[in-house]
Amino acid sequence: MFVIRGAQKLLKEWDIEPLQVDIYPPLNSWHANLFLLNRKKNIVFMHDASRLSVTLFGIKKAQYKNLPTLFVQALKELMLSEGFDEQIVEAYTQEGKQMLATTTNSHSVMGTLDEIIFVMKELDMEHGCELEKNQWNNRIVLKTVQYQYPVDAFKEALEKHYKQENVRES
Repeated sequence: MFVIRGAQKLLKEWDIEPLQVDIYPPLNSWHANLFLLNRKKNIVFMHDASRLSVTLFGIKKAQYKNLPTLFVQALKELMLSEGFDEQIVEAYTQEGKQMLATTTNSHSVMGTLDEIIFVMKELDMEHGCELEKNQWNNRIVLKTVQYQYPVDAFKEALEKHYKQENVRES
C-alpha cells in the first residue's frame, strides 16, 4: 500500500479526508502537490527516499476519483521505459493499487518537489509527451540522494528490497 502525503491544496482539490499516518516504510511513501502550468492543473508525485518524480499533466476534476490508478499507470510506464526489471515493476505497482492519503511530513521532500515544479514552469514543458517530461525530470542530479539521478536511486532501492524479499522466501 502506498501512502500519498498530499499538500493542502491537493487534498482539498482531491476532496479526500487525510488519515493520520505517522510512520510508514519509505519505499512506499510519496509526497504530492498540485500546480498550474499553462492554465492546466497538474499533479507531481515524489518518492520520499529517491526523489523520483511522476507528473500527471492536465488533470480534470472528474479524474480525481481515479487518481491512484492514473498514478500507478504513469509510474509503471516510466519504470518500464527506464529499463526496470518487469517482475519488480509488477510487484511494486501491485502494492500501489491501494493508497492512503495523509498530510505532508517532510520539508526536504516538499522543497525538492517545489524545485521540480519550478523547473517545469521555467522551461515551460508544454511540448513533448508526458513520458519524455517525466524521464527528463528524473535526470537531474540531486544532492539529497548522494548526487545520483532519482531514477537510479529508485531502481537501486527497489532492486535491493526485492532481492532481500526473494532471499527470505528461499
